Amino acid sequence: MHDGYLFTLGICGSAAEDDPAPEVLSALLGAIPPVKRAAFLGVLPSEQPDLLVAEIVADMRDAELIVMVTPASTPQLPARLNDLLRAACAVDLGKRYAVLVAIGPYAASVLPALQAAVIQCGLVVTGTAALTADDPAPIELVRTAYTTARAALAPHALPREVN
Repeated sequence: MHDGYLFTLGICGSAAEDDPAPEVLSALLGAIPPVKRAAFLGVLPSEQPDLLVAEIVADMRDAELIVMVTPASTPQLPARLNDLLRAACAVDLGKRYAVLVAIGPYAASVLPALQAAVIQCGLVVTGTAALTADDPAPIELVRTAYTTARAALAPHALPREVN
């Protein structure tokens, strides 16, 4: 717990301006209470990507809820997201909840691969969404996940209600 609030970590497989994934992640994080952090894997420094991956995995160990949004412009998970998930599976994350969103023409194929990788890491998936680039952010999905994680892990966390 961080200052009595549930800590939510947002992870995005991209930071590209023409990719809707960062915008969807920002909308999802904006719909839940204030203690959150976002990691955009598209901006990993090429000279030391392992250092940032280690920091994100450390945040994953602290976060009660993890919101992952990935672009699905190809049928595979983005390489940096895949690398992050391999690093996360190598440590004990404990009980953490996750919401998974894939956006793009291959969302229906990427989402099951993402879900399988996340479950292998020990995360509890509370909801998934496969979106096209024009679909709205699944706000209620993330709010429900926040409520589920709060009830299971930190029932006394602030705030008492999610807007």
